[in-house]
Amino acid sequence: ICEQCSEAEGSVQCMSCAGVHAWCGPCTVKAHRNLPFHKVQRWNGAHYQPTSLMDLGFLWYIGHGGDPCP
Repeated sequence: ICEQCSEAEGSVQCMSCAGVHAWCGPCTVKAHRNLPFHKVQRWNGAHYQPTSLMDLGFLWYIGHGGDPCP
């Protein structure tokens, strides 16, 4: 279970964050809004496999405090 939303499977972990976390894809993206270079892994049913925040739907907005242009 995702530790942030408690609604989806917590299948993603971050190797760069302190501690052990289990997030769903969307919550991983939200938690890493300002940490675009962190290394994440996704559970594939047998083991954790490297993936990227971009593969999880991350979009990096550089201006406007991390928000899309108005």
